Amino acid sequence: MANEIRDSIHGSISLNELELSILDTPAMQRLRRIKQLGFTYLAYPSATHTRFEHSLGVMHLAGLIAEQISLPKDDIQLARICGLLHDIGHPAFSHTFEHLVERHSKRTHEDVACDMVAQEPISSL
Repeated sequence: MANEIRDSIHGSISLNELELSILDTPAMQRLRRIKQLGFTYLAYPSATHTRFEHSLGVMHLAGLIAEQISLPKDDIQLARICGLLHDIGHPAFSHTFEHLVERHSKRTHEDVACDMVAQEPISSL
């Protein structure tokens, strides 16, 4: 793993080429603009954690857990990718308004995530 991203919580997070390719997709990059903490930033201006940062941390921790329980290398990679992609279907403020979106669209953010992963460019990686 030659590529590293500096994380304020986990330090340096290493990414392999596949993970970096996923990270560079428009679907993942849009998470840079979506706040993980919803409206919290209004009361706490420094609470600016994004779903992008969160997804990187989850990928990192999923990989560490998978290694700790001695999963095979392919399963460690799968755990990391699942961690990276787990929030890809979230719109802005999704936990705040999720019940309204589901009621009117009959779809969850998990449904949206499955569609996004099945489409180009992620599906071909």
